[in-house]
Amino acid sequence: MGSTSPGRGRPRDPGAGRAIIGATLELLTEEGYDGVRVAQLARRAGVSKATLYRRWPSKAWLVVAALRSTPPLEPVDTGSLREDLEALLNQFLAIFDSTPVAGLLAALAIERCRDPSLARSLDSFVRERRRPLVEAMQRAVARGEIPPTADLDLAASLAGGPIVMRVLFGGATDPAAVRQLAELVGTALGEVRIERSAC
Repeated sequence: MGSTSPGRGRPRDPGAGRAIIGATLELLTEEGYDGVRVAQLARRAGVSKATLYRRWPSKAWLVVAALRSTPPLEPVDTGSLREDLEALLNQFLAIFDSTPVAGLLAALAIERCRDPSLARSLDSFVRERRRPLVEAMQRAVARGEIPPTADLDLAASLAGGPIVMRVLFGGATDPAAVRQLAELVGTALGEVRIERSAC
């Protein structure tokens, strides 16, 4: 949840909320997280700062709400873990190429250390967005491609982490690199038991 609880008074205008989210994504793309100011957001959205703060207590919370408006991964079921991973990771890259998601996650990593409730909301967003990866691995377990004892949450991080690192810090992200990553992850999961943590 990216907004504060509604209080008494006039009902919220859903059009204002959409305008604020749209302005947030535009400015984040243009200026980056640190370059965006609340007054600037309010002007771009055509609302007052008071309207903005009634919905979100800080810029970080507003950015989490904007993240939730970006396209999710579409489920894929090819019958093969490696092909599922390749398709999902290519979607992942397309989202990073067309939205400011990667840079925002990096910026919010600092903010989440300062605000436990923001951290919970951001962590929930990440879990939701990588669910198709986990579901693809669950199907692979059912098919016998990977061990039933595998920690699938950790495995999803193993698949998505290299993409995030290469987008943020450089490295090949072409289809051939994605295919190789899918093959490496599929091989690792099939040959190495990633046991669920006891803690």
